[in-house]
Amino acid sequence: MTEKSILLIDDDELLCDMVAQLLELEGYSVAVAHDGRKGLEMVGQMQFDCILLDLVMPKMDGLQFMRRIAEEMPGHPPIVVISASVTNDILAEGRDFGVRGMIRKPVTAQDLVAAIEKVTADA
Repeated sequence: MTEKSILLIDDDELLCDMVAQLLELEGYSVAVAHDGRKGLEMVGQMQFDCILLDLVMPKMDGLQFMRRIAEEMPGHPPIVVISASVTNDILAEGRDFGVRGMIRKPVTAQDLVAAIEKVTADA
C-alpha cells in the first residue's frame, strides 16, 4: 500500500493529536491545520489524497473553506466532513464543493479509515 497523505483541518488540538496518531498507526501521513485559512494554504503547498474537515472553526469555517477551495483549486482532494454539526443540507451543499463523505463526532479509528479508503479509492 502506498502511503496516503491526509490533511486534517480542525480547531480542536486534542482531537487532532488523537486522530493524527490513529491514522499514522494505520500507515497514513497526516498534516494538521487548525483553521480553514491555514488549510487552504497547506493545500496550495502540498499534495494530499484526502481532506478531513471540521465545520465549526475560527477565522474560516468549514463551509467557507469548501467554497474557497472549489473556486481556487479545481481538482482538489476529496473532502470528508468530520463534525458534530453536520446536517443533510450541509452535506448536500458540500457535494458541489467536493465533499465525498461524512463522519459524526465522536469519531472512531474504524470510521476514519473506512471513509478515507472509500473516497481515495474513488479518486
